[in-house]
Amino acid sequence: QAPVMVSVASASFMKRIKSLLLVLVLSVSATDGLDNGLGLTPPMGFNTWNTFRCDINENLIFNITDKFVELGLPQVGYTYVNLDDCWMAWNRTSDGKYMADPHKFPNGMKVIGDYIHDRGLKFGVYSSAGTYTCQKRPGSLGHEAGDAQSFAEWGVDYFKYDNCYSENIPGIDRYPIMREALNATGRPIFFSLCQWGVEDSWRWAPSVGNSWRTTGDIGKNWGSISGNFWESQKHWYMSRPGAWLDPDMLQVGNGNLTHDENKAHFAMWCFAKAPLLLGNDLRSMTQEQVDIVTNTNLIAVNQDPYAKQASCFMGCDRNSAQWSVFATRLTGGDVAVLVVNWMDSTSPSLTFPAHTVGVVPTPKKQKVWVTDLWTNKVIARYDFNSSKTIPVTPMASHGCVAYRLSIVDNDPREAAAKSSLRATAE
Repeated sequence: QAPVMVSVASASFMKRIKSLLLVLVLSVSATDGLDNGLGLTPPMGFNTWNTFRCDINENLIFNITDKFVELGLPQVGYTYVNLDDCWMAWNRTSDGKYMADPHKFPNGMKVIGDYIHDRGLKFGVYSSAGTYTCQKRPGSLGHEAGDAQSFAEWGVDYFKYDNCYSENIPGIDRYPIMREALNATGRPIFFSLCQWGVEDSWRWAPSVGNSWRTTGDIGKNWGSISGNFWESQKHWYMSRPGAWLDPDMLQVGNGNLTHDENKAHFAMWCFAKAPLLLGNDLRSMTQEQVDIVTNTNLIAVNQDPYAKQASCFMGCDRNSAQWSVFATRLTGGDVAVLVVNWMDSTSPSLTFPAHTVGVVPTPKKQKVWVTDLWTNKVIARYDFNSSKTIPVTPMASHGCVAYRLSIVDNDPREAAAKSSLRATAE
């Protein structure tokens, strides 16, 4: 089948210009994120909720932590082991303090934190900015200072703050109280807002939390994953160091996701500069799943201190797009490109103009190298005297390709290869 040629309409171009102007306006008026020195790149780690829900206990956390290390996750940047809801007892102590569920965690939270810290990792816990957590355990509304102090004493490094049982108090009034309480402890604690993207939180959350949820809870299916991704792209321009947009935790390895869906899911979160929090059972991961979540090229896009959250350049109407192109510029000037196939069938061969994503080589003097981020192989070198488009091979249903586009002068490797061939011929 012949490649589908894509043209850039003037209306699309003007829409892009308007978006960039909005970025400039907001960058002048908005803060640069929560100023606590944390979250300069998106956090990476594990959270219990997606797989275990309330079925957590001390031995499980010990086993997950050990498997975390065994899989080599710290070597590629994963750091946090986070407990979600249900770690706490059903009631507070007589003096109003949090205590661990005595049946699940008989030795308390500090023992959990010490175990995690002893393995070179960081420790996270959860509560809700309401009278109860989402599972009806005691919430932190009205107990912010005391709870923050308990977290600091236990050695907590990451705190996820949910939005259940809010007593109809606006989030903009509830969440900053906990921000100040955490800061007052003197302990660096990454503050993760889980306010579901409601109440126009994109306007105020970046100055309150180190990350902020843009969506409801993610499900273990492609529809939920793709929906959360698109929702989180609405305000991509608000993403910045210390204030990352959070489309919820990863579902790689969960449900009945195909291999290609797992790959696309992870790639989308990397390009969205989202927190990379594994939500599967680490103890039963396949090697294919481990290879996906430890892909250092994609992780490098996510953790690049210069790169912004990737924005959409083609196929940007979520209601009609069959495939989309997202891109962001990396440290050093290369451009990372993600193409996602939203269709329930294999995509045709596609092309997209390189200049659309900001890759404009000088004719006759430069070439564009295309590196496949999944395989780390240079798959093409283009002389733009003859071609100004980047071809995309057919993608599986809900699959993706991820490229790094580099403008190269003089092509030293190609010259070396030609020299080697001449020497062999002689």
